Amino acid sequence: MADKICSACHKALKLRESSYPMGSAFLKADRVHVDIYECPECHRVELFAADSDMITCPKCGTVHSAKESCAVCALNAALDEANK
Repeated sequence: MADKICSACHKALKLRESSYPMGSAFLKADRVHVDIYECPECHRVELFAADSDMITCPKCGTVHSAKESCAVCALNAALDEANK
């Protein structure tokens, strides 16, 4: 994989967090996962579409980071339990 380069000072960026979830867990279409990079020189933060650690929930089809549980299934389970 090629190094990510800072758009401000053109130094190599350092990966700070991979597959970070952004957006609403309720609106699957609006939820994205990004890799967060920081420039060690100027401290600019840049986001790139996540390209690793993504899985598809076999129960509901939501794509999410392998580091997290399926938020949609967790919310559905909580709502089901509350309605009992």
